[in-house]
Amino acid sequence: MSENTLSDHIIAFLCSARSTKAYFDILRERSISRRKKSVVQSTLYRLKKKGLIQRENGGWQITKIGKEYAEQKERYDLIPSPFKRGDSDHQIIIFDVPESMRLERDWLREQLKTFGYRMVQRSVWIGPGPMPSEFKKKVIDLDIKVCIKTYKLA
Repeated sequence: MSENTLSDHIIAFLCSARSTKAYFDILRERSISRRKKSVVQSTLYRLKKKGLIQRENGGWQITKIGKEYAEQKERYDLIPSPFKRGDSDHQIIIFDVPESMRLERDWLREQLKTFGYRMVQRSVWIGPGPMPSEFKKKVIDLDIKVCIKTYKLA
């Protein structure tokens, strides 16, 4: 507990009512709150350094670059799985997404894992089906529909 200051020890002593457990609980809580504050400060510093936020009127404001970054991240959000764990395999998905669309390909692989698909080969996956309409819309939005073939298992 070397990270605690003398003030922490005095406050813990005065508030603990001679309970050793309470004394150490107070020290731990003060230490955790101090760490949380430093984590927030370092995160704000990194975001500011990347140009995603700026200081304005005593607070923080997201920049235009920050909004664009957030929109880009939102574009690759995963869709929750409509399938139950252990659903039988009804579909094979084969895809060939070019290297120039690496983010889209990575999204597709992560999405298939979320749906409970298993990789047979790098671009061949097997899992439950049929795919939900939300997935189909997302594939069209990401412009990778032509790169994907689905086959229903008999």
